[in-house]
Amino acid sequence: MRVLGRRLGKAVLAADIAKGFVACIAGRALAGGTGGHVAGVAAVAGHCYPIAKAFRGGKGVATSFGQCLATFPVYAPVDVALAMGIARLPVKRPALVSVAASSTAWVLASILWWRRRLPNLWGPPPTFTLPLANAATTLIIASRAVPHVRRGEPDELALPR
Repeated sequence: MRVLGRRLGKAVLAADIAKGFVACIAGRALAGGTGGHVAGVAAVAGHCYPIAKAFRGGKGVATSFGQCLATFPVYAPVDVALAMGIARLPVKRPALVSVAASSTAWVLASILWWRRRLPNLWGPPPTFTLPLANAATTLIIASRAVPHVRRGEPDELALPR
């Protein structure tokens, strides 16, 4: 939104979410729940490290939300509420803190869903691949965020107040 403006920025956000969602749905159609999880992680990795752009891509947050919508839909509203709530706190790097907290909660919730075999709406039944995929995605997103933090770059994901 900062680069393209509000209208085009929202379109790019929707496309990034759709990228993660469609990848998971296609992976699940081809190889079951595990295929959906693998495809989701691959979509986020491809977004963050695209070969065609010399491995210089985006942060992967929106694409990972698409992954969440497809593979862990019961948690998606919690993810949005947690991320937006934390991003509005008066901290130095609200987007970083928000993504770190919501990603950690995403992984912990997926462990709970898998261990207790809780219902997952339209997503695949929770297996050990759910927290494994969510942890892998979280690590990929962290691998993109850490260099930006070390360089002292601004927190571009901050929500308007």
